[in-house]
Order: sequence, then structure tokens, then C-alpha cells
Amino acid sequence: MSDERKFESFNREKLNKEEEIQGEAVEDRSGHKIDQADDNFLDMSQSEIKGKNQIEKKLLEKLDNLVQQGATLEKQEEVTDLHREWLTYSWPNYTEDRHLEIINMYEADKRYRDYFGEDRTQELILAVKHVLK
Repeated sequence: MSDERKFESFNREKLNKEEEIQGEAVEDRSGHKIDQADDNFLDMSQSEIKGKNQIEKKLLEKLDNLVQQGATLEKQEEVTDLHREWLTYSWPNYTEDRHLEIINMYEADKRYRDYFGEDRTQELILAVKHVLK
């Protein structure tokens, strides 16, 4: 199997896992169709996925810092910006309203909180709401 084919297969497996976790909730609450996000994900190059993963790693580090050392406006702005950048890899049209909607989904649905972990997610919710509202 060629490297490109392996990469496509890996992307499909990851996408299937995300659909199991999020399913119709993404389609129903966030204002975009999951198929559209799927297409964006499957169209991502290896370097784009690497970029998204690097942003996610930074985001997790910043969230850990918030959990351990507390929040400042500057830290909350950094987290919000990283989360926005992370989301735009999958979302064709970012808006602050849609960002707040996904944050509300994190708050309402444990499956979303499980992705980042409970403490991190609580800090993310607080940060985004504070910065964007």
C-alpha cells in the first residue's frame, strides 16, 4: 500500500471514530453539516494535519497551564485563539457565534468534554466565553 493510500486510510479511520463520538450532535447544534467537516478533514494534506496536531498540542499545554496556575486574560486570549485556529482546520467558515456554540456543546455534552478532559474543558469554556462575549 502506498504512503498516500495509508494516509487516506488513517484519515478515514480517525474520521469514523470522531463520527461515533460526535455524530449528529455536530450537525444539529453547530450550524454546519458533519459531511462538510468530513470533506475538509479528508482533503487535508499530511502537512495540514501535522499543523492541526501541533496547534492541538499547544492548546493542551496552555489549558494545562490554566488548570495548574490559574487564568489571566492574556492566557485566556491565547487559548481562545489556539482553539479558533484548531477549529478552522475543520470548519469552512469560522464565526465567533459558531465558536461560542461549540463551547456550549462542550458544556452540555460529556462526549465533548472527554476529548480534552474535564478540567481542561472547563478552562476552555471559561476562556472562550470570557474572551468572545
